[in-house]
Amino acid sequence: MATSFTLEVPRGQIDDSLWIDNQRCRASGETFVDVDDSASEAVIASVRSATRDDVDRAFAAARRAQPAWARVPLEERIGIVRKATDILSAHGSVLADALVSEVGTLSSSVDKIQVGFGLNAISVTVDNALAAFESQQLASSQVVRQPAGVVAAITPWNYPIFQVALKLAPALIAGCTMVLKPPGVAPLTAFAMAQSFALAGLPDGVFNVVCGAGGDIGNYLAGHPEADFVSFTGSVTAGRAVAMAAAGQGTRNAMELGGKSAALVLDEHLLDEAVRATFANVISNTGQTCAALTRLVVPEQSLAQVEQLLAELVAGQVVGDPRAATSTIGPMSNRGQAETVMRYLRDAASDPRVQLVAQASMDGVHAGWFVPPTVFTARDHTSPIVQDEIFGPVLTVQPYTTRDEAIFLANATRFGLIARVWTDDADEFARVAHELHVGGVIQSGRPTAPEAPFGGVKDSGYGRERGLYGIEEYLVPKSIQRLG
Repeated sequence: MATSFTLEVPRGQIDDSLWIDNQRCRASGETFVDVDDSASEAVIASVRSATRDDVDRAFAAARRAQPAWARVPLEERIGIVRKATDILSAHGSVLADALVSEVGTLSSSVDKIQVGFGLNAISVTVDNALAAFESQQLASSQVVRQPAGVVAAITPWNYPIFQVALKLAPALIAGCTMVLKPPGVAPLTAFAMAQSFALAGLPDGVFNVVCGAGGDIGNYLAGHPEADFVSFTGSVTAGRAVAMAAAGQGTRNAMELGGKSAALVLDEHLLDEAVRATFANVISNTGQTCAALTRLVVPEQSLAQVEQLLAELVAGQVVGDPRAATSTIGPMSNRGQAETVMRYLRDAASDPRVQLVAQASMDGVHAGWFVPPTVFTARDHTSPIVQDEIFGPVLTVQPYTTRDEAIFLANATRFGLIARVWTDDADEFARVAHELHVGGVIQSGRPTAPEAPFGGVKDSGYGRERGLYGIEEYLVPKSIQRLG
């Protein structure tokens, strides 16, 4: 669509790091959070942190706006969301450039896996909006759905647009208002999203943004007395703190806390395809994906073949500047995450239960938050390299001898987000899928349906996002009992 304005992704020192009542305003904090270019380590922005008083201002705006927004007809709410999506789409190159710097996503894929995924998440929500509000008649009782109210949302740094879209679009369509805390190390595109929705006609106070590091501000947001629902995506440790803060106010919440997902190869004639697809999945976005299939469960008799293929795939990787056409994998989003992944690699190298299969070369890399794509084989499922969510380009191969052992290995972590089962046998797939303790199971190389519910069990959290199920999280059923 043609536009007469410029969508802004701010850089430099950002004092106006609040978005309240459809305008940027100055935060009152004394500290700043630096946003680095992941490849060069250069500081591209320094964002003034919000204080608790700033959070109070944002919630006051959201509370004032919520009753009127809930009364806006559903068709009009949908129209505003659609228009904002068009604005964001028209400025995709601006968003993409910021995400290459903030997150380190390759220029060659940023349009698809960052901007594209985010816009598609909004579109899928819009497509399911009408179904979410269908009432139900139970004898003389009519069940209707009403907005949850004011939402506190906290999002991570790996997919800054997509993660916000998964919360913002369903909340707005449901008739909720929101206070968002984007990730401290990757907050810049949140301002562009706020501007887009304001330009699309979103009323003042409906969408508000506060910036800063997690910890104090995030927990204060989650435990705020004006929050009616809390939606969090991030680590298990941070999620537990957020859930406890929400529980202190008796506030309903949803947690998406990551995973250690498995790809099970049951049909050996699918081995080559499965190994290649799993490796590509693990290195996408430099492994910074909660649903990454970081464990490859394969038949013992095929282990040598799998290790040889993976060694070849690793050798073909070029670690480098995400803007360079020759790079196949870029940097981690931030220093802290790069250091975490490297610590896991060092520990695994000295773990007798783990064997190094292959590690990519880092020749020519002299700056930035880079880590080498690495593959291990582990025969002991209790090893940290098997159990922990590393959140980097690290794949662990686990051999099995029986189908029951394969299922055991897939389930033998504290996480339960997704799994992929490589088999052409529909009955076998159904049997295995029902035995896997995860939120979703995919057969072989089939794509995931964007409208299917996404979320996990165990330490992967609770609640669901995407499509109809995502909208329902922001709605509360009400029973209206009539006479006669």
